[in-house]
Amino acid sequence: MSPRHKSQVRMLILPVSCVLCLVSLIGCTATYPQDRIKESIIKICKEEYKSDVLVETSGRTMVIYLPLSDLMDYSFALSKTASDKINDVIFSAARVALSTDAKIDFYCVIAHDVKMPELQIIIIKSVEDVRRLFANDISRGEYMKRMLIDLRWSPQAKKEQVVKEIFSKMNLDPKWQDQVMADFFRSEPTSLGDIGYWGNKFYIKDITLAEFLAEQIANRVKLEFREDKDLKENFLLKAVKGVYISRNGKHLFRFEVYAERSASGTTSAIEDSDKIFGMVLSIAAHVTHGYHFNDYDGVEVFDQKEGRSIEVNSQELEAFRTKKLRLNEIGI
Repeated sequence: MSPRHKSQVRMLILPVSCVLCLVSLIGCTATYPQDRIKESIIKICKEEYKSDVLVETSGRTMVIYLPLSDLMDYSFALSKTASDKINDVIFSAARVALSTDAKIDFYCVIAHDVKMPELQIIIIKSVEDVRRLFANDISRGEYMKRMLIDLRWSPQAKKEQVVKEIFSKMNLDPKWQDQVMADFFRSEPTSLGDIGYWGNKFYIKDITLAEFLAEQIANRVKLEFREDKDLKENFLLKAVKGVYISRNGKHLFRFEVYAERSASGTTSAIEDSDKIFGMVLSIAAHVTHGYHFNDYDGVEVFDQKEGRSIEVNSQELEAFRTKKLRLNEIGI
C-alpha cells in the first residue's frame, strides 16, 4: 500500500465520542450473549447505521464483512463515505466484543467495493488493545500502531482467476469447473494475508497472538522506513515479511527485509545491514515486551539484499531492549 493510501486508511480509528461511549459500556450489566453475537452486530449495523453486514466467527476471532458501493474516490483514495461506514462497523464490533460473554480475542473487518470486489480493505484489532486504550494503559499513537490495516487484492480472487484461465486452456466442461474449484482451490486461510471475502464466502481463520505480533512488527518496520529521516534518505524499502515459525524445536519470529541502498550512501553494506538489524530487533523487543509475550525462543532477521542474517534468543533480545547488550556483542 502506498504512503498516501496508508494515511487515508489510518483515519479508521474511533472518534473521541465513540471512545467515551464505549468506556461507559465497559463494566455495565448489559451484555451480548455468546449465542447471539452475530445477530447483535448485524442488528446494530442495520438499525443504527443503515449498513448491511455479514458476520462469522472462527474460534476466538470475529469477522465482519461490509460491502460498499463507493470504497474509493476518483483519486483512488478511500472515500469519506466509506471511511465513515467502516468506522461505524469497527465501533459496532468493539461495542459487542467488549460487552459479550463470548471469548473474543480479535475482530476483523473486511470491506470491498461491490463494483470491484477484488480490492479489499482488511482491518484487524486485538480486543485487549481496545481495553487497554480505554484504561489509558497505552497511548492513542501506540494503539494505532497495534492495528493491522491493509488495502490489497483478494488472494482468493487472484487464485481463482489463474485457475479459470487454466480451465479455459484445458477446455474443461463448465459443469465440472466449480466442483474442481471447490474441491482443490477453495481452502481455509493459513496466514493473515489470505483472509478475505470472495464469491459469497468468508476466507477466515482463528487469529493467534503470535502471528498477529509478527505481522504488526513487520508493519512497524515499514512505518519506520517511511518516518525515520536517516532510513528514508539512505534506503528504498522493497519488501518486509514477518512470520512466526517452529524450527528445530524452537518458536521463532522471522523477518525478511529487502531494502535497496542509496547510491549516494557512504556506509558499507555491512554497516547498512547492521542498521537494519538493530532497527528490526528494537521494534521486535518493544512489541513483545509491550504485549508481555514470552512464547518464543528467539528472533531472526534476514537481510535479503546482502544475504546476511542475525538470530537472537529471547533473553538477548530483552537485554538489547534494556541496553545491557549491544548489537556488536551478538553473534552475526
